[in-house]
Amino acid sequence: MDLDAFALNLRAIRARTGPSRKVLAVVKADAYGHGAVPVARRLEKEGVDHLGVALVEEGMELRRAGVGKPILLLGAFTPAQIPLIVEGSLTPTVYSIATLTTILEARRRLSRTIPFHLKIDTGMGRLGILPHDLGAALDRIAALSEPALEGVLTTLAESDQPESPRTAEQLRIFKSALEEIRRRGLKPLHLHIANSGGIVNHPPTWLDMVRPGILLYGLGPADGPAPTDLTPALSLRARVLQLKSMPKESPIGYGGAFITSRESRIAIIAAGYGDGVNRLLHDSGHALIRGRRVPFAGRISMDLSVVDVTDVPAAAEGDEVTIIGAQGDHSITAWEVARECRTIPYEVLCAIGPRVPRIYIGEGAPRPIRSRFE
Repeated sequence: MDLDAFALNLRAIRARTGPSRKVLAVVKADAYGHGAVPVARRLEKEGVDHLGVALVEEGMELRRAGVGKPILLLGAFTPAQIPLIVEGSLTPTVYSIATLTTILEARRRLSRTIPFHLKIDTGMGRLGILPHDLGAALDRIAALSEPALEGVLTTLAESDQPESPRTAEQLRIFKSALEEIRRRGLKPLHLHIANSGGIVNHPPTWLDMVRPGILLYGLGPADGPAPTDLTPALSLRARVLQLKSMPKESPIGYGGAFITSRESRIAIIAAGYGDGVNRLLHDSGHALIRGRRVPFAGRISMDLSVVDVTDVPAAAEGDEVTIIGAQGDHSITAWEVARECRTIPYEVLCAIGPRVPRIYIGEGAPRPIRSRFE
């Protein structure tokens, strides 16, 4: 994990959106599998303005690690979690009348202001107050004696599509909601719509704050080249545990799904689907050994995978195997893995299991290896 990549990607995002816009870095799901604490610490050092998490527990993990930047809770919370929200100075997102009621009741009970962001459902159909319910929510917010509405946001449904008319319509609905908010005399500090796709494809959605996720990790939100320089932060590597020479027509792995078509040399590697190697890679996926692309051979197991190294005669036990990343003149990106598995790189990265040690390099790197078994 290259922490310097996060600095470079943050700078690239700021160069694209302009220095006046704030950046809320999304570090939910353990920073997309990269390790939330080291990533958040490096982004904080680089002057990121806000951090975004999905769960109260994720926010508290950062606070207990000494992260001091504002943390927006983008996901759900329960009334029982209000004490943690207050303890951690987390900023909740109000996405329904029920969650607004929870915040207002806690405010009265604790005799303290609990700042929040208001999420409007402009067409995503997930969390968020629908436009026809907005008036009722605003009446209650406007009646408060002290300001509490710190920000307003929505989620774009098709931001990865440059020509999406749906994005323009969501922006129109959002701006109409802002007019209603301002008519109530409310003055939220932060207005944010643009996720990574919005940053890349839809400049009108940038407003005064942007919310990059996948861009920070060095990948574009859609397949193909991104229109800004990005540096992938993560490589996924394993080791060759054993080499075997197998005769022609030897079945390999569960179910004998792969049968050697020639006398073959196969390598068993120390990574499986329990570590984030998707089972669908056995169809047409590749890894890198000694700078050469080698195909997976047979079904991916929980702890092990097999690759065919017949065409790499120098391959040896102990060799490094690159599943995501660069080796020699070749590279395998998370987007390539996603294509092979008919998914998206977000899932590929988040699937890298907690038992996989994270080795950090770059400025501000923690101890060389972080693992759940520390």
